[in-house]
Amino acid sequence: MRLPLETVEQLISVMEQYHLNELDVEWDDIQVRLERAQASAAPAPDYLPSDYARAVVPTEPAGEPLESPMGGMFYRGPSPSEPPYVQEGDQIQEGQIIGLIEAMKVFNEIPSPLTGTIVKIVTQNGSLVQAGQVLMVVARETAS
Repeated sequence: MRLPLETVEQLISVMEQYHLNELDVEWDDIQVRLERAQASAAPAPDYLPSDYARAVVPTEPAGEPLESPMGGMFYRGPSPSEPPYVQEGDQIQEGQIIGLIEAMKVFNEIPSPLTGTIVKIVTQNGSLVQAGQVLMVVARETAS
């Protein structure tokens, strides 16, 4: 049996939508395995000064990671037509809802475990997340 090009395009679309590196599909007598090509990391040239090499290496934002408590689809707002719960730069309070995770058709509110400022939103709206995956980075508010 021949696999239609439209089906392959749909599978590639699913891989892109869910940021998958590989996808295995079986139905009837057809088996399909798609793998995303990995970009090879070229070694840094040894003639660059070490200060230059440090300057161009991206750094992680300072703060504490807020991790997903479960796997599922992460949503930044209560619905597509409403604004997200939080934005980068927002002050948040411990217990404040920062997003939703849909797991098994149930929407679970994700409360912030700390008070601080959102430094970086790492996970995109509508992304599939795993338990422990970083959703956001928060600079903890220090007691004055």
